[in-house]
Amino acid sequence: MNRVIASEDISLMSSDSKIGLVATIDEQGMPHISFLSSLQPLGTDRLTVGQFCEGLSKKNMVQRNKIGFLIFSPAMEIWRGRALYENSATSGPEYEIYNQKPMFRYNAYFGIGRVHYFKLVDISAREKLSKGQIIGGALKTRLIRSHASSSEQKVLNEISRAMFSEIDGLKFAAYLDGEGFPCLVPVIQAANAGLDRVIFALNPYREELLKIPGGAAVAVFFVNLLMESVLVKGVYNLKQCAGLTYGSVDLERVYNSMPPQPRYIYPPLKQHEKVEEF
Repeated sequence: MNRVIASEDISLMSSDSKIGLVATIDEQGMPHISFLSSLQPLGTDRLTVGQFCEGLSKKNMVQRNKIGFLIFSPAMEIWRGRALYENSATSGPEYEIYNQKPMFRYNAYFGIGRVHYFKLVDISAREKLSKGQIIGGALKTRLIRSHASSSEQKVLNEISRAMFSEIDGLKFAAYLDGEGFPCLVPVIQAANAGLDRVIFALNPYREELLKIPGGAAVAVFFVNLLMESVLVKGVYNLKQCAGLTYGSVDLERVYNSMPPQPRYIYPPLKQHEKVEEF
C-alpha cells in the first residue's frame, strides 16, 4: 500500500464517470457502504466527498472517523484505500468546484450542499480487474447457488432479490480489518442464494476473502448501470460445496440506499400499538 496518491492517477480518480464507494462503520459496528460518485482526490494525500443527500454514511463518518474507499473506472481499473474523516464545509474552493460540475450546476434538487474532507492513510496501486476471473467466479457462484439456498427468512424482497440475481450488476463487499478500518473488495460474481443469503466464489481476490474471519460482520452493496442500488448486511462464513470453497453472508439487515429516502427496509419497523384507553 502507498502513503500518497500517484500524481498520474489523480485525474483518472476524479472522473465524473467513475463509481465511488465509501465504507463507514454503522451504529452496530457493522460495515456500511455508500455510493458516492463525488468522491475524488484533493492533492496526493487527501480526499473529498460532495454531499447532495442525507444518508447514514455522513452520520457514521462523523461519529466513527475510520473509512474505506474504492474507485472503479469505466476501464475496470480500481483504487482501494483507507482514510480518516477530518471535517466538512459549506463554502470554499472545493464547494465551488463541485457545484460548477455539469452534473450539479443546474440541478437545484441534487446540488452539493456540503463538502467532506478526509486524510489519506494508505491506498493501493492502480489495479485492473480481469474479465476472465469475473466470469469464472460468476459461473462457479451459479454452480454453488442451488446447493446454498435456505430462505428460512424472507429478508430480501422481490426487488432486492432481482437485483442480486442480475449477472451484470456490480457488487462490492466490506469488512473491518485488524485496525478497525472498513475495507472494500469487489465481489462482482456474488448472487443471492434464496431470500436470506448472498454467496460468492472466491475469485478474484481469493487470498483477501480467505482472511476474513468466520462470523465477521460483512456488508455487500449492489449497483447496476441504471444506478439502482441496495445494501445488505450479515454474518460471513467460508463454506464448501462440490469441492469449492465460497463466501456466504447470512443476511440480517437490508438498507435502501437510493434517494429520496435512504433507510433500512429489513427488519421492518415495529408498528406502534393503537392506544384505545387512557
